[in-house]
Amino acid sequence: MLNTMDLFTVSVSAPGKVILHGEHSVVYGKMAIAVSLGLRSSIVIKEINSNREPSVHIHLPCVDLQEVIPLEPTVKSLFNPKLAPGITGKFSWRLPDKIDHEYHLRRVDEFLHLIKPNFDSLQSNQKNSLRSFLYVFSGIFGSTHLPVRSMEISMGSELTIGAGTGSSASFAVCLAGALIQLLKLKSSSGSFDAYYHQSSEDFSMTEKEIISEWAYNCERIMHGTPSGIDNATCTFGSLVSFKKGSKPRHLSIRMELRVLLVDSRVSRETRALVVRVAALRQRNAPAVDHIMDACDDIAHTATQVLEKLSSGKCEPDIEADYQHLAELWDMNHCLLAALGVSHPSLETIRAAARAKGLACKLTGAGGGGYAMVLIPPSTPRSTIDSLTGQLLEHGFRVSETRLGGRGVSVEM
Repeated sequence: MLNTMDLFTVSVSAPGKVILHGEHSVVYGKMAIAVSLGLRSSIVIKEINSNREPSVHIHLPCVDLQEVIPLEPTVKSLFNPKLAPGITGKFSWRLPDKIDHEYHLRRVDEFLHLIKPNFDSLQSNQKNSLRSFLYVFSGIFGSTHLPVRSMEISMGSELTIGAGTGSSASFAVCLAGALIQLLKLKSSSGSFDAYYHQSSEDFSMTEKEIISEWAYNCERIMHGTPSGIDNATCTFGSLVSFKKGSKPRHLSIRMELRVLLVDSRVSRETRALVVRVAALRQRNAPAVDHIMDACDDIAHTATQVLEKLSSGKCEPDIEADYQHLAELWDMNHCLLAALGVSHPSLETIRAAARAKGLACKLTGAGGGGYAMVLIPPSTPRSTIDSLTGQLLEHGFRVSETRLGGRGVSVEM
């Protein structure tokens, strides 16, 4: 029988994300900045003793999915991933950007259709969750010689799926992070001291880069052609800037903005909104291009203000800096409204916030989805509670949270 000290438990969490500035203008080559969200996803992996055939027990209540997948010989048939064409050498879990993505995903799909004849009848988010798990699990452990035992994998999330808050990227970052942390533990001596020490370590910058690349591959499974900004923000936390054609860039801005995140409860279709803006631009190119330039200026200026706040050198000016941020939020929202991507529900939220002297802007594609209300440090608690009550009476969902916090983390 296995000694229970030889079994490991890993717990990892990762934030969601929201777009702070640059919605829609990013499509036209302008800068966007995304920020980590105080709402998080978490995953727990437990190795278990079992007298049955080795298997993985998957529990994902956020997508209403429970599965048991046999490990031998089935999952292990996916091990030993290939390098992408034209790259020589042997694949390693440290090189997720070098994997033959299409080939490996095709093997995963073939495997899932083999063990689950009803796979195609599952909902798309259930199918993609299974595909992503097997892709990353076999990609990471399939390039090592470490023993793989039965395990239970449980996932929870404070994020609403499909609402523009990076739920799929947060899931992928948690998954990759937890599997890499498990690999680290299994590579250790196995003694209690080594176990306790390593399980309390957080991820290094190099490990975060690897986690982000694995999560980007999962985002490709989920969304086809992602920008990379979601997985980067959920991995590194704080702020991430992005321009079309370039890799996302992590900005080390250590601060947390208090906000009310307000769910309008109006579903939106990002693709349709992007098409609407493109049609508007086709009819009014000079005017729309000026709006895009203004959005770009706002993103750059907001980054400078946030860097100043983060530096800790602006204590006497903190109210003025928050007022500057509020002006940028107001202008950004109005520019997006001029592009036709606001919604009556978003304007209701914004009007309620303005009546309390607070700035509010939509985030993401617009047309519904979320709005964010900026809460400066001097805001009285009574003002926040009063606004929250009004928004709840209108039927909106309200979460008080922070923007710009930590990225993927090992939990104790």
